[in-house]
Amino acid sequence: MTRLPRIALVQMEVRPGRPDQNLERMLSWMDRARAQGVELLAFPEMCVPGYIVGDLWEQDALVEDFASYSDLVRENSAGLTVLFGNVALDRGAIGEDGRVRKFNAVYVCHDGAFVSREGMPPGLPDGVQAKTLHPNYRFFDDDRHFYSLRKLAQAEGRPVHDYLLPYQVPVGEGGSFRFAVQLCEDIWFQDYRYEQAALDTLSTYLARGAQAVFNLSASPWTAHKNDKRNRVIRAALARSPLPFYYVNLVGAQNNGKNILVFDGDTTAYGADGAIRARAPAWREALLQVEAGHAAAVAPVPGPLDTLLQGLLSGIRHLDHVRGGENRFLLGVSGGVDSALVLALLCQAVGPQRVFAVNMPTRFNAQRTRDNARHACAALGVPLLECPIQDLYERLARVVRGAAFDGDTGDYTRLVDENLQARIRGSDILAGLSAKFALVYTNNGNKTETALGYATLYGDVNGAIAPIADLYKTQVFALARHLNEAVYGREVIPWNLLSGETVPSAELSEAQDITKGLGDPIKYGYHDALLRQFIEMRCHLLDLMGWLEDGSLFAHLEWREPATLLGWFADTGAWLQDLEWVERQLRINYFKRVQAPPIIVLSKRAFGFDLRESQLPAYRPRQYAEARRRLLARDLRALVAAMH
Repeated sequence: MTRLPRIALVQMEVRPGRPDQNLERMLSWMDRARAQGVELLAFPEMCVPGYIVGDLWEQDALVEDFASYSDLVRENSAGLTVLFGNVALDRGAIGEDGRVRKFNAVYVCHDGAFVSREGMPPGLPDGVQAKTLHPNYRFFDDDRHFYSLRKLAQAEGRPVHDYLLPYQVPVGEGGSFRFAVQLCEDIWFQDYRYEQAALDTLSTYLARGAQAVFNLSASPWTAHKNDKRNRVIRAALARSPLPFYYVNLVGAQNNGKNILVFDGDTTAYGADGAIRARAPAWREALLQVEAGHAAAVAPVPGPLDTLLQGLLSGIRHLDHVRGGENRFLLGVSGGVDSALVLALLCQAVGPQRVFAVNMPTRFNAQRTRDNARHACAALGVPLLECPIQDLYERLARVVRGAAFDGDTGDYTRLVDENLQARIRGSDILAGLSAKFALVYTNNGNKTETALGYATLYGDVNGAIAPIADLYKTQVFALARHLNEAVYGREVIPWNLLSGETVPSAELSEAQDITKGLGDPIKYGYHDALLRQFIEMRCHLLDLMGWLEDGSLFAHLEWREPATLLGWFADTGAWLQDLEWVERQLRINYFKRVQAPPIIVLSKRAFGFDLRESQLPAYRPRQYAEARRRLLARDLRALVAAMH
């Protein structure tokens, strides 16, 4: 080895299901790299077909087409070493689904030819390295479609390490460069076992003379994930010091119920684990890594800026899905949720592609109607005011007077409230959407989605749910951020953010904001409880135990003892509320499963990320004793112990 080659990492937007568009962009990046003297160019995982395409992997005609694009990349690799991700086929073998055997693979080509490796066991085509470790959690389904390197080794009766051979390509005049490749999950090897040890491919590559490792990823962004990845890579490199190049994509992909967003964060690490270069997040970039010195390290955006960029990527993804520039419609109630969605749409696609409608009844206060007008005017969005009082009264008379064999039923306040919501969603929004060829949004947040505080076929509707993975506290925080840091003026009305106007559905006199009456949800506290149930997969017993041992506030990351004691007179009242939250979460799955796709931002989102079943109520056998023991304790003393 005389020197490292001039390396560049392509942080590209991958458009799932459109290999033709992805190839065109790849060839453009290859031309640009050649012009800048790059010798080795690395693209992300599955950059040709896209990664999240569901059971399209079972359509042989499509898979054959996807795989054939690899030859087109090879044919255009003159003067370059190119690493890229695509599906690879072994047509002489079958996968576990009975179809042709498929691999989630890295292809390596150099100067018009795939790079072969001497001593490679059978099972993989020239130039191809299969993914060793398949994720089988959250929204990942690699094992459903692909054969892992572990499975291949087992099928061939060989140790998996037999397949872990570095590539070697010429560099300069008579030099060579030995490098290894991984795919995404392969760096998270600490969680996988092989022959009673972690399946650490890095140590094998180091022992076999690799001078660097390239990890091609399609890793969706969620909060704090990048920090964890940096820690994992540093720990791995402490054991196997090698220059490490992580290349990830940008844009969004979807699994039908979730929109996954990709921030890139393409990073070059030194052998000591230090970050040598990092691409700017959320946009395409060619990250060049110069041998011998550090390239630029892009700054990490703040948490709210990152959250905002994730939401904008998810919204823009609908243009790719529908094959053109969408125009959006949303109902603006004058509340904070719809005002935030309005601002997000304007940020994502521009106000010229956004249309709003306000649909009041006599229960809607003048203040919220003014809020809707203010937000639309501030953002330059046309607002249609469409009162539904007459429609609501006529429908209410029909439903109230209906009877089956003399049984008139029970026309409750809830029935009356839901009529209004369904007129707005199923009739007005759906009708206007069809008339004007608009895509309409669901404006529900994660707290309300979890608790079922929404009306099926009313506000549970639309083509996308932009903020359904944001708790109400996050909604307020992001709304303030938009006003203060993005727009620098009052776009979302301050009376919604100051607490002057309480959150309210405004569907009856019992929700009259002019009297301070609003939602039955204890925002902040209930958000924190729901995060434990949904994202941390905790049980009622866990939260009861935390109250008992004094760690509740620490686990919830919510510390307002006076507020808690103002809500609950004793442990019985606290426990009754906790059981209500858990029950609401459990019984309202039937609404969530019919909700539109949700942009994933958290550790666990509703949809195909959190796999839910409709189940009857059940408590573990130890629950009764834990409940009895807790009820014997004084709430004030328990809270005082948590200070």
